[in-house]
Amino acid sequence: MTIEDGDLTVAVDGLLDPTTQPIERAITTLWQTLQGLDIGDYQRQAMYRLLGGGDTLSIERLLDGEGRIDWPLHLASGGTVTVRVWRGDGLTTPERVAARYVPEQQAAEGRAPGLWAVRDRILGGMIRDDEGHLRRFAVEASARAWISSQVALAGYRGYRQGGAE
Repeated sequence: MTIEDGDLTVAVDGLLDPTTQPIERAITTLWQTLQGLDIGDYQRQAMYRLLGGGDTLSIERLLDGEGRIDWPLHLASGGTVTVRVWRGDGLTTPERVAARYVPEQQAAEGRAPGLWAVRDRILGGMIRDDEGHLRRFAVEASARAWISSQVALAGYRGYRQGGAE
């Protein structure tokens, strides 16, 4: 199965093996699984607000930071089950950003070594600054430092990945 950007993988310990589906179907599958649990009214209401209303925005917001989330549900019988939701590829947002960018040495002009730039693997182009100029680095370590800064930013909620133009 090809994992698309909009796919989620959902699982519930002992009840639902990890299954990857488009986000709406994954949330519906998870909600249907949780409806059969004896979890009490308070938890059921919370799960309905999160999963049962047909809106994906709440779960997407929870996934904005790391790209995966787990939470326990306490059963009336005294046990617990863990609900797990993660983006289809299983990567955290920082891991996804790290995999997105790669330093690439540009063609040399004259006898000087070529400058370095950063390729955006998703969009296929090179990273540019706000004015549209190719963002260049004198050494590979500087290009990698730029990538590291993007990875660090990716840990914050609401991070929006930049890209090539």
